[in-house]
Amino acid sequence: MTTSSMMIAMRDPAGVPGPPALFEALFVGTWVLHIAFVLLTLGACALSIVGFLLRERDPHWATLSSSMTSVAKIGVSLLIVLGVAPLLFTQVIYDPQWYASNVLSASWAIAFIGSLIVAYCLWFVFYAKNKKAAGRPIVFYAIGALTILLLDGLIMHVLTYQSLLPERWMEWYAPNGVVDTSGTKLHAIQWSRYLFMISLSAPAVGLFLLAYSDYLASRQDIDSGYLSFARTLGAKVAIVGLPASLALLLWWLVDLSKDNDLISHPLAWLLVVSFLTLFLLVKKASVPGRGYALLAAGAPILCLVSLWREIVRVAALSPFGYSISDYKVNIDWPSTILFVTTLVGVGGLVGGFFLTVSYEAGRVQNVYTASPNVARLGVGAVTVLILWLSIFFTYGAAIWVRNAFLP
Repeated sequence: MTTSSMMIAMRDPAGVPGPPALFEALFVGTWVLHIAFVLLTLGACALSIVGFLLRERDPHWATLSSSMTSVAKIGVSLLIVLGVAPLLFTQVIYDPQWYASNVLSASWAIAFIGSLIVAYCLWFVFYAKNKKAAGRPIVFYAIGALTILLLDGLIMHVLTYQSLLPERWMEWYAPNGVVDTSGTKLHAIQWSRYLFMISLSAPAVGLFLLAYSDYLASRQDIDSGYLSFARTLGAKVAIVGLPASLALLLWWLVDLSKDNDLISHPLAWLLVVSFLTLFLLVKKASVPGRGYALLAAGAPILCLVSLWREIVRVAALSPFGYSISDYKVNIDWPSTILFVTTLVGVGGLVGGFFLTVSYEAGRVQNVYTASPNVARLGVGAVTVLILWLSIFFTYGAAIWVRNAFLP
């Protein structure tokens, strides 16, 4: 059996419930949301630690450390929730590669969940203890949490990278002809790709700080000197971080060129140009009132990175004749409609309600009172949630009754 036929045989015999291109587009799009919060969390963690260690030099560092600790705490929750969708789409159209890679490093794949829980617990302890009178030793909770989060990122990188190297699966499964079922090894790491992804956390948190200082500008109880401090720091972090990320991107492109001609792909150079453009924008326009625009300017880069990952994946698997376009399709309209309506209704309306309330509540000093429009949005969100739950359980019960009792 060839590698190509092996991957075809490992596909789900039930096929996919819709056009594979649709799932590919959803995979690329949802990964952007996931990685945005991964990068923000890592950047906020690092700034929290730095701010805590420098709090005696300037009280603004202490305030920033406390704020970024909260940002990271919320960010971990969101990155996990938003990480489910791209993970599921991977398993729909790239299931042979993803499962093979996970089995080859099964111990690490299983440890990922446990280590993520430990990291979150450590960060929560730091969040609870990060007060003015806190002793310096509590920073080790934060350092431990950040270290584990970086390790988790490395595990995800390895599982993804191994899935792009099917020609080496047998070598890893049975080195020297002896089967190794321990799953205790991380077989392949592409440091240029991993470090590039991690480096994006610097410009991400830098741009976030620019928007953060604009967001809090309407609060009379917040020192304007602190907002100026946050804005200046955000610009500096972004201005240093963007060239660093660009250098690592070029390293990754050179790495890729060893196996194929991806370095000449137009999107690769569009990525390079986008980094340079954003760098110039931040350098020239990081003034009050431009924070949201600069943060939004970073979003297209994440979209390009997500698209670039998919191009790299397709290029790696094409020599083996693997293409999602010939995946068996079994259209399942009820589940497809349920998914789309869930995305729009629950994700859009309910998620939009929470985002709106969070945004508006953070801009007032005292108790927040929702406007009539926000109140109506809340009623709509609850209604949609009840409707969705009713349809979900009714549909599930109908399937169960049909399979259990009808011929």
